[in-house]
Amino acid sequence: MHCQLRSPDRTFFDADAVMVIAHSPSGEFAVMEGHAPLLATLDAAPLRIKADREEKVFAVSGGVLRVSESGVEILARVAVAAAEIDETTLDAQRAALSAREVSESERREAQAFLDVQERVHQRHE
Repeated sequence: MHCQLRSPDRTFFDADAVMVIAHSPSGEFAVMEGHAPLLATLDAAPLRIKADREEKVFAVSGGVLRVSESGVEILARVAVAAAEIDETTLDAQRAALSAREVSESERREAQAFLDVQERVHQRHE
């Protein structure tokens, strides 16, 4: 099945995939060839795309996933490939978040995405 992962500023994946594993507010789910049409909201969580011989892992801050006859389309608010996550950048982002004045909901959302990036980095470095 064809799979695309995009954010507003970048395409992260645009190729065939065997399986996509994502997280919605209801829990983790997988999509494979022949899956019924679906529209799902995504949580801030890891997103895994399995191709024939490799698995690509991303941290996403939320978004939507759509399954149609043409494949799987994932539109993430923000996404980061596991290979692009590093501790120094995460530490700097945490410090910047602490120094900024933002609403409590914005702080929780930003913190959740930083936590997801850290988990992805630790498991897939």
